[in-house]
Formats: sequence, C-alpha cells, structure tokens
Amino acid sequence: MRASFFYSLIIFALSSFVFGGDSPRKALVIGNNEYVHARALSNPANDASDMAELLRRLDFDVTFRIDADLKAMRRALREFVDGLPTDPDPDAVALVFFAGHGVQMKGENFLIPVDAEMARDFEVPDETLSMNLIMEGLETAGAGLNLLILDCCRNDPFSRAWRGSRSTSSGGLAMPGGAPQGMFIAFSTSPDDVADDGEGKNSPYTSALLKHLPKPGRPFEEVFKAVGGEVASLTGGEQEPWFNSKFYGSFQFVEEGAGLPGASISPEEATKDRPWVNSLGMKFCPVPGQPGVLMSTTETRVKDFRVFVEATDYVQAGGAHLFSVTEKPAGGYTTEWVHQKEASWEKPGFQQSGDHPVVCVTWDEAKAFATWLSAHEGETYRLPRDAEWSAAAGTERFPWGNDWPPPANVGNFWDEAAIRNLPGDWSKSVIGGGPYDDGAERTARVGSYAANGNGFFDLAGNVWEWIEEDYRPELNSIELREKNPSLDETRDEKGRPFKSIRGGAWDNFTGLDFRSELRDYDERDRRDDDYGFRVVLVID
Repeated sequence: MRASFFYSLIIFALSSFVFGGDSPRKALVIGNNEYVHARALSNPANDASDMAELLRRLDFDVTFRIDADLKAMRRALREFVDGLPTDPDPDAVALVFFAGHGVQMKGENFLIPVDAEMARDFEVPDETLSMNLIMEGLETAGAGLNLLILDCCRNDPFSRAWRGSRSTSSGGLAMPGGAPQGMFIAFSTSPDDVADDGEGKNSPYTSALLKHLPKPGRPFEEVFKAVGGEVASLTGGEQEPWFNSKFYGSFQFVEEGAGLPGASISPEEATKDRPWVNSLGMKFCPVPGQPGVLMSTTETRVKDFRVFVEATDYVQAGGAHLFSVTEKPAGGYTTEWVHQKEASWEKPGFQQSGDHPVVCVTWDEAKAFATWLSAHEGETYRLPRDAEWSAAAGTERFPWGNDWPPPANVGNFWDEAAIRNLPGDWSKSVIGGGPYDDGAERTARVGSYAANGNGFFDLAGNVWEWIEEDYRPELNSIELREKNPSLDETRDEKGRPFKSIRGGAWDNFTGLDFRSELRDYDERDRRDDDYGFRVVLVID
C-alpha cells in the first residue's frame, strides 16, 4: 500500500509560462527503493526514472538520483538550488521529484533517505530531509511558482522500531503550513490519509501524472484536477488526491497546439522526424507505403518487456539457447547455441540494461506482449507483417544502403568487439573481413547507430526480429535459396509451420545475413540470446 511514507515530490517554480521559452526550467528527481533499515519499495525508482524522462522531454534540466543516502540527498538539493536563478524570474521553473519513504512528526513532513536509522521519533530530524528545508531552499531562489507533489507510500516504515511514539503519525502526511507565495502543493491523497502503491510499474498517482501532465493546452491546475479525478475513480474513492495553491499566475506544461519536443501529438500526425511516443516511451513512425501502420523505431527494450511481465505476473520457464564457444577435438574453436535451463530474458548470458533489446523471447511471448500492450494502451499493436518489415527496411540491398562491407555506425554485427574476449583467433570472421568495431560485444542499446532512410534503427544487426506470419520460402529470391538450401524448409520436427525472422543479429557477419530481402525462420517456441522483436501500431 502507498501510504504517507512514499513520496513522489515535485517542486516547480513558474508563473506565466510559454513552453519552450528562455527562462530556466530546472528539476531535481530522486527515487529511493533500497532502504537499509526499512522495508524496500518497488516503484519509487520507476516513478522517478519515468518522471525524469518526461521532464527532460519537456525541456527541463534534470538532476537525477536513485537510492540516495542523506548526504547524497542534501548534496543534490544544494546543487539544484544553486542552479536556480538568484534574481526573481516569474517565468522560471524549479522542480523536485522525490519517490520513497516519508513520515510526518508534529505536523512536519520528512523525506527518508535509504540509510536512515531511527529507533526513536526524536531522531527523525537528524536522519531525514525535511520538506520544510526544501521549501526554504526554493524560497531563497527566484522562481515564480514552487510546486510540491507528494505521492505517499505505506504506513510508518519504522513503527515497529519506535516504542509508543505519539508524535509520529502513521496515517499520512501532515497538512503543510507556512508555504510561501508561489507555492503549489499537491498530495497523492488527502492529508493524514494513505495512498495505494498500485500493482503495475508506477503508483496510480504517478501513472496519472505521466498521462495528463504532457497534454497540451491545459492550465496546470486542470492537470491536477484530472489526475485527482482519475485516481479517485481507479481506487473507488479510497484515494482522493489533494492540492493547495499560493500561486496566482498562469502556467501550462505544454501550450495549446504544441507537443513534446521531438514527438508528434497523435499517431495520425507521426512522421519519421516527429515519431509518436506511447506511455512506455516506445517511439513509432509511419511505414512507407503501408497506410495506417506505424512501426516502433527500435526493437522492444528490456524495460518495455519488464512492464509486461510485472503487469501480468508472467513467469518464463524452460530456459533458452545461449551463445557458447567450444574447443574442437582437432583443434581450434567453434560457436554453438547451448540450451541453459536457468537462462531467460532476464539472464541472457551477458549484461543488459533496460535500454538493450529484450532477447530470449519466443514468438508466442512476443505476441503476448503485443496483446497486453493493446489492452494497456487502448490501441491495436501486433508484430510486423512481412510486407511491413520489408517496406521499413527499404528497397536497397541492405537497410543501410548498397555498400558492402557496411560503413561505420550503421549497426551491431560480429566484429572486433565481439571476438575480443574469445579464446583463439577469430579475426578472419569479422564482418566484411575487418577491420570493423561497433563497440558492442553482444547486444547494443537500441538506437545506438544511425537510423535508415525511413527512420528505423537496427533493421540490420543487433537481434533477429520475429515476424507476424508463418515463414514462406518463396518470399526469398532464388539466388538466396540456392546459396542456402535450408531456406526451402517450411515445418519443424513437430509439423508446425516455422515463424519468420528478419534482419540478422550481433553474431552474423556475411552479407547474406543482412540483405533487406532475406527471410530466415525458427520454431515459434525457440528462445535464443539473439532473438528479439519490435511491434507495429495499427491506426483504426
């Protein structure tokens, strides 16, 4: 449960503000999950990360911290305040976002760092960061509007340690007093009440903020009314957000008719230069010659798939095939894909961040992700059809053009980085005969290399991508099928049609692997550490 001990704190400073103006827009964003002496939380880091990403897109200069101790929180606050204008600037913006445990004592609210250790209530001020201190810091700067948003989680995280404390409340944050002019304070629920942590990636309150805050043309008070109404409706009235204002100017997060920088306002208006962005941050642009179809500009990321897994409680079982190098009896080494029972999308055999392409997923799992995303977004998502993927790749020999070997910075292939830590001499296997070094030993973060002419990244290399339809040999040219007779196969050992994969991966190095026209295949329930996918959005 999200009660008064989980904060998402946002502090803005603004008055009349036109999106994209010259006045500074500063943000401090902190998310604390891993508490040492209190119960760890699940969502603060997600809430803080997502809010930081949104604020950057709204042209804020963001100071960002995750799992900050008291010293780090105080240092970040000082750094943030020092970056604000010293002279009054009614159009400046100052924003602080905190997600983590919080507590009130004697009517004062405190934000709890990850290293806080409190056995008695009198220790609270020395172990925490006071909300009043943040307000005082903002008051010393010249911003016109200060906006505090507190999204409070759980009951008192230290209540078992405190003995009979009466001055420390476990029933929500306290009504703030003495707020200076220009301050707008918002709680995720009523003062002295608790809030819901939610079952997804974000709290209900932060989810609503992420949804409503970037909508153009809304006065910011209307944004918070919409957020409050949505949270109250979702929780059946058990959680009713609250806000109080001492700000008398006007402000819109995004002005009427505008949109997020670099993003289109709606899918219908998306272009390759202004893709449309969904709630997970996935970007989509139109597929040439395919009316009503937008394709994700990158492969589906680990963090996208993680949201699906957490929302559906999906548990992957059965292991996966991982890249391996083995020594041959006659000498030398060879590569093979070895089934590992413990392998999964979370354990693909190499390090991946949330921005790397998810791997070790079957065709069925990719389809399940698209089905869930459709329900989650209220849109129609699916895997790309063969003609759509081909149109996105373009009409040239390779997605990057007609040059072979590939020029620098066009994709992630089997290169010098891939062989650097392998036993034996693999230099002759480098793509194009070498030298080529794309910097990625295995997968690379999506979008690390240049997009093709249609605005899509990694249509050659990084990971093979599952396609919607069954594999059809006749879609490959006679030339390709003659060079690789296995391309004439259509069914697996169980008699099921193969599913098509496109694009090649980090472990491929021949020109054949990356031809725009090539279709390869595999079993629909096969998991390899070089198999991933992207999705398309169908506009009704």
